[in-house]
Amino acid sequence: MSNIIKIAVLLVGAILIALIVRVVIASASRPSAPAAVTTEKVQVSAADLPQGLLLRDEDLIWKQVPVSQIPVNAIISGAPNAPDLKGALLRHPVASGAVLVADDVILPSAPGFLAATLKPEMRAVSVAVDDVSGNAGLIQPGDYIDLLLTQQMERRTDSPDLAVSSETVVEHVRVLAVGSEISRPKNNGDAPETGSRARTVTLEVTPRMGEVVAVAARLGSLSLALRSFATVTRDPAASAAAGASSSEHAPIWAGDISRAVRELPRSHAARASTNNAAPPVPRTVTIYRGSEKADGSGVAQVAGAAETAPPLPTVPTQR
Repeated sequence: MSNIIKIAVLLVGAILIALIVRVVIASASRPSAPAAVTTEKVQVSAADLPQGLLLRDEDLIWKQVPVSQIPVNAIISGAPNAPDLKGALLRHPVASGAVLVADDVILPSAPGFLAATLKPEMRAVSVAVDDVSGNAGLIQPGDYIDLLLTQQMERRTDSPDLAVSSETVVEHVRVLAVGSEISRPKNNGDAPETGSRARTVTLEVTPRMGEVVAVAARLGSLSLALRSFATVTRDPAASAAAGASSSEHAPIWAGDISRAVRELPRSHAARASTNNAAPPVPRTVTIYRGSEKADGSGVAQVAGAAETAPPLPTVPTQR
């Protein structure tokens, strides 16, 4: 009986030892759980961005980056005193997906920001605009525009077809500032205030374009035509070259647009121009009789008499 008990105890011990060994082997072969990785949401470039670009919302995105890979001065979401890069000037080219830091840009609040935005050999010129010519205040810094000149030509021509002309004098120039604002407004959903609309727009132009704009402002009224952001390149230097080398287009006249102007009877136009013409100024005649001098009161009679009177005889020369 004692032998049976001993055998049973040995059997139970062997089973326990086998179970313990199995648990140890299973735990050793099980892969360890990965350590938790801490990440932060940082601001990166959404595409390849050229040097000198004025950043806008579409150029920036947020990306989760491990804390160990975040560079110093990176823009971290929710961090206190984090600068807003929208409207800032890019100091150097940035590849797509690169983490942006404060040293990569010049903020609009920095001294000399406007001069820093100008490319070499470029100039900043301001033009006056109103609610209509300035696209109701919807043009913002960083946009690209064409400049249109409209002239009233009534005093320069008698043809109704040429009464009004419009032409593009400058193409594809960058807006540097709207009024005193040199950065794009935030997308806070607020409608722009009517009283705060700017009356001037500052453009980046070549020296030759600046002269054209100065003369055009004296010839007639200027209007801004907003261009699409969907261009081949967003490089400001390439855009300036494209604007400088743009081909000249023929002006648009009133007769090209209005059929009524084209079909206006020429007799009516001639009559209108005759009625608007100033009356001829009578010519004065001074009559000298010996030492007496008098103004001819009957100019018409004298002129008529001179036309009907026979010619005076010639005086023979003395030999």
